[in-house]
Amino acid sequence: MPADDDIQRSAAYWDAHNVTPSEDVRYWLAVLEIRRYVNRRLTGKPDVLYISEFVEGLTKPVERVLSVGCGAGELERGVAGHGIALAIDGVDVSEASLREAERLAEEQGFGEQISYHRTDAAGWLRQKGESSYDLIFFHGSLHHIEALEDVLSLSARALRGGSPGLLYVDEYVGPSRNEWSDVHLELAARLFARVPQEHRRTPAVWAPIAMEDPTEMIRSSEIDPILRQHFEVLDHQPYFGNVLLPLVSSIRGSSIENPEIAAILRDAMDLEEELAQAGTLQPLYAVFVARPKRP
Repeated sequence: MPADDDIQRSAAYWDAHNVTPSEDVRYWLAVLEIRRYVNRRLTGKPDVLYISEFVEGLTKPVERVLSVGCGAGELERGVAGHGIALAIDGVDVSEASLREAERLAEEQGFGEQISYHRTDAAGWLRQKGESSYDLIFFHGSLHHIEALEDVLSLSARALRGGSPGLLYVDEYVGPSRNEWSDVHLELAARLFARVPQEHRRTPAVWAPIAMEDPTEMIRSSEIDPILRQHFEVLDHQPYFGNVLLPLVSSIRGSSIENPEIAAILRDAMDLEEELAQAGTLQPLYAVFVARPKRP
């Protein structure tokens, strides 16, 4: 592990929050109706995830897969369950998350197929070298990485020559932590004005940044252009979150199913869809499927 204060503090944050979250907050994509709305946008089917369509579309099993920032291992277990990978490596800096990932992999019969490693992305990719993976996944982890140039160039090297040699990124690509402004929060704030006081987690809509994690949104607005420097993007699917992310973050998680709150969230989805169709939003979230450019 590198002796980097930010990485160590981020690891401590996720040790405490990734396995047993304690705040009365709900992640926006963990709200069922929002998840169904996003699925419809990405796949046309409310109950089908984009990643499921991606792995099911692979023509044959691949030999080696890497999941960067694996957390408690949901992605690796899902990939293993689809039967498309002979061996999967998961890397993360959070020891508690990795222990939970290992426990669940064993419990579900994937213990021999999935291996977990406590390390940072750049160090692991540098150690593995060229042509070491056939697929690499970043699922909600790339926006925690400051060394984007290193990690993406090393990812391209690790995939080059692999089959199918694809990078899969599902990421927050909105404003970096120091770039949020009232303009980004304005639409959510209008809807938040309708939220009764007892359902508010915050007094006003705040930028949805976990400030205790120093790597949160560290260089998120640069992900898209830097990724395109090293990869040819084969598919790019934005799914926004511009209204929904800050709004849901400001509402008590225990209030989400309240009928009054559910009605506000439906209006937020309608507003976000209308603005997305009009082309007036710079999306906060997107999926990329890409292959390495030639050196």
